[in-house]
Amino acid sequence: SGTVTIAGRTFTVNQGQGCTFAVSPASLSAAAAGGQQTFTVQTAAGCAWSANVNADWLSIVSGGSGTGGGTVTFAAAANTGPARSATITAGGQTVTVNQAAGCSYGLSSTSASVPGGGGTGSVGVTAGAGCAWTASSNASWITITAGSQGTGGGTVSFSVPSHSGPARSGTLTIAALTFTVSQG
Repeated sequence: SGTVTIAGRTFTVNQGQGCTFAVSPASLSAAAAGGQQTFTVQTAAGCAWSANVNADWLSIVSGGSGTGGGTVTFAAAANTGPARSATITAGGQTVTVNQAAGCSYGLSSTSASVPGGGGTGSVGVTAGAGCAWTASSNASWITITAGSQGTGGGTVSFSVPSHSGPARSGTLTIAALTFTVSQG
């Protein structure tokens, strides 16, 4: 506040406070299952702010705006894909939210049988969009011919040569899951 004197009269000039903001903590980790968390906004009394998210998997639960210091509560939706990151801005300051991967995998079947004369086969892989996986053979006589790696759903194809010995079995490891191949 200040004054100016004009012809013996006083004219008062009031200037608003310069507002600065800080957030704490500046980054948070969210579980793949999602849930609510909070952070605080620090500023002087009378300083207004609002909180905004930049991803559709984050939402403000409470404290979306305030005057002076306050607390923001937000919710992260469950993640069914790869790890992801987004930000919340409050008072011009950024809070980074990092969410763990929520990838789950499945196979269309757990085993296949191939005749002694050899043959080919395949198994479907189910996974969320963006979820990466690999496939490898644990037996020298089972060759992966397609689908040694993928992202999201896919198919792993394999071949087995002819065999004149006793029955045998081997496995493929696909997205950390076991697929058994038996040959007569």
